Amino acid sequence: MLSSSGYEVLLAENGRSALEVFHAKRSGISAVILDYQMPEMNGLELASALKRDNPRLPIVMISGSNSVLDAIPASVDAALPKGVESEKLVSQLESLLARRFEREA
Repeated sequence: MLSSSGYEVLLAENGRSALEVFHAKRSGISAVILDYQMPEMNGLELASALKRDNPRLPIVMISGSNSVLDAIPASVDAALPKGVESEKLVSQLESLLARRFEREA
């Protein structure tokens, strides 16, 4: 879905692997979309680690839990429910990227 919208997508099998991918390709990563429930490192742990490395990195968390969606931590810029329509996810991502690039300009 994101590829068809023009984004290059990097995948990771778990939270630790995602952190390794981020460190290896840091300069080519403009945003991160992650799940709250992941093996080895949950989404909040990963988001915190990513924000320590790059505080301006937009992070979107997907979760099936309403309590997680209602209490978005500072390390997450947006939270969306599992099953969100692709247009809404892409719109949220574009909005966060636009804000990031406005701040950097």
